[in-house]
Amino acid sequence: MRLIHLSDVHVQIDYASLPLRRYGWRRAVAQLEWVGLRRAQRFHNALGALKQIVHEIQELRPDHVLLTGDLTALAVEEEFACARAALEPIARPGLLTVIPGNHDRYTSHAMAGRRFERHFADLLRSDLPAYPGSRGYPFVRLVGGELAVIGLDSTRLAPVPGLSFGSVGGEQRRALARLLDDPAVRDRWICVLVHHAPLHRSGRPDRVSHGLLDGGELLRMLAGRRCTLHHGHVHHRFWHRAVPGRPDVFDAGSSTERGHEGYWLMDLLPDGRLVAEERTPRTPPQVDPCPVTR
Repeated sequence: MRLIHLSDVHVQIDYASLPLRRYGWRRAVAQLEWVGLRRAQRFHNALGALKQIVHEIQELRPDHVLLTGDLTALAVEEEFACARAALEPIARPGLLTVIPGNHDRYTSHAMAGRRFERHFADLLRSDLPAYPGSRGYPFVRLVGGELAVIGLDSTRLAPVPGLSFGSVGGEQRRALARLLDDPAVRDRWICVLVHHAPLHRSGRPDRVSHGLLDGGELLRMLAGRRCTLHHGHVHHRFWHRAVPGRPDVFDAGSSTERGHEGYWLMDLLPDGRLVAEERTPRTPPQVDPCPVTR
């Protein structure tokens, strides 16, 4: 079985062309990072890079694609629409699973209006509807007879920009525990998707202001199972091999950041072995902007 894992594609509009009345205080503060730290330049062609990756996915013909959040830069409607359009060639429930990232919940309006869920509703429906809680997570996608993909939501509305920590929470963890033991799931290979990182690339937990606060509990729940945990949020691509007490953990980094574009290509072999390699996409032929609706 062949899988592809990408993350943090950060499709962005040109914020210089956005009317000030649409910024809101959170996006206004975010410009200090987006412009001052040159983040806007690093993701200048995120949409073009995403389209190139989608094209390569079609060539590679995987059994399933995992996308672990941060589809947008600052959660405006145009960014969601552009990301959805770019993913459309592979946007089928049996082929693509997506979950939200903290940037997809950047403002109270995006969170309360559930913009992410509106744009990706068809990819979030659970094949086992008894398990999702009040907000729709965890959901599970049963792929063929061998794979189960479980989507979690670790996002929270940050008190202020810069505090980008996450938490799965007790309700989701309790539902996940039941789901992992469901007869329809427990004998399959299980891919669990969460946006925030339970471990940094150093192998230690990420800092409190940025990491997954209940990452340790999540890793212990998955220990000893035939599964992998997939996340993004930390813009470095790495793979922590399984050890007693936790499963294999994959971070896809940012798949569209200039100079660091890429994704994981993974094969689950018939003998139970997992083989994975980093892939760097070909350079998009031209910059592909995401238009702003005034």
